Amino acid sequence: MKDTFTQDIICDKLFQIIEKPQNTVMCKAINLWNDRYRINVYAEHERDNLIYRKIDYSCFAIVNKDGIQIIDQTPSYDTKI
Repeated sequence: MKDTFTQDIICDKLFQIIEKPQNTVMCKAINLWNDRYRINVYAEHERDNLIYRKIDYSCFAIVNKDGIQIIDQTPSYDTKI
């Protein structure tokens, strides 16, 4: 039987492994296939009196009853607006 995990459970497990980015507004876990997930963490930022949201952390992970195994990740990066 396939394990089912809610987005909240996956994100909570992720934040036990990595430090939660400052000003986090949302964590989104997308099931790609079987137990493989893309997990994106969005944070709010301000530049030139404009508030915007961007992905501060993203990873490809295996999620199962044993926890989360991060396969590939993109730490905080800056984008031009």
